[in-house]
Amino acid sequence: MNRNIEKEEQFYSNDKFKFSYSSLNKLLFSPSLFYKDYILNDREVRTDKHLVEGKLVHCLVFEPENVDNKFSITPGKAPTDSVRKVLKDMSLHTDAKKLFDVPSEIVLDSLKEMNLYQSLKTDEQRIVKIIKDEFEPYWEFLSNTNVDVVDQDTLLKCTEQAEYIKANSDVMAIFEEVSTDFDLDPIETYAEKYLSCTLSKMPFGLHGYIDYYKVNHDEKVITICDLKTTGKTITDFNDTVEFYNYWLQAAIYCKLVYEDISKSIDNVDEYRIEFKFVVIDKYNQVYTFEVTDATLNKWAQALSNVIMAAEYHYNERNYSLPYNFLVEKVRL
Repeated sequence: MNRNIEKEEQFYSNDKFKFSYSSLNKLLFSPSLFYKDYILNDREVRTDKHLVEGKLVHCLVFEPENVDNKFSITPGKAPTDSVRKVLKDMSLHTDAKKLFDVPSEIVLDSLKEMNLYQSLKTDEQRIVKIIKDEFEPYWEFLSNTNVDVVDQDTLLKCTEQAEYIKANSDVMAIFEEVSTDFDLDPIETYAEKYLSCTLSKMPFGLHGYIDYYKVNHDEKVITICDLKTTGKTITDFNDTVEFYNYWLQAAIYCKLVYEDISKSIDNVDEYRIEFKFVVIDKYNQVYTFEVTDATLNKWAQALSNVIMAAEYHYNERNYSLPYNFLVEKVRL
């Protein structure tokens, strides 16, 4: 049997697949890439610096006690994104504990795979770009796949961003609200909470980590917050929401929280959901974007349409093109 067919059959024979925001978003714009990453399980490990920085800021804000468990701080400067990808690829093909013990052919294969330094004339010139004393600390930390590696400069930058967020009174008014009525009817709060749910009549479900949400039983309000770090400015965030489909993430989070709360609250229909994006931009400007009820309803409907498209791909096992190209026949 073809290896890809074997992996596909294994994917479909497992328990219900659960879409995250990232996997559902990938299915939207490139079903073939989704197929490669999630069905063939040939997913590239993302070590991009901006992604690691975002995770670190989240950890510093919501669970600072876990920074040492989730991150390793290198004494020197971390490699560039391109070199990090090469080192990560190398680590998948060797058990060498020391960077200088990695076989040359593995170094060259990874450089070729990542298309890095291919313009250099000799293999020796390529190898010395990677096998360096300054990269040895990073290589050492790569052996621990449960942590992300950051350097001191990155830690200082992210710590500064976290402090700007914590210094914002509007943000902390959300995160630090206390219970009322002498805790007889407390406000439940959750940070970095993993949730999952099934979808009625669908062969798959949803899952994800919610940055922060709280349930105010007095006011019957569920407040969900998603923290975003952006390399642009807060004035560009509206466009960023559309470009990265953050609306899809918001709709998924609302669905996950609602389904989870409904397990313990009989009158959950009486509760109103508020969604807020807490954004810090490249100038360390912090702003809380509140999403209107009308917009949330529009995003919820859009999520329903996305789930319908996902059902088509999943049931038909057709990942060749986006849904609207396969079914609606796009015309110019």
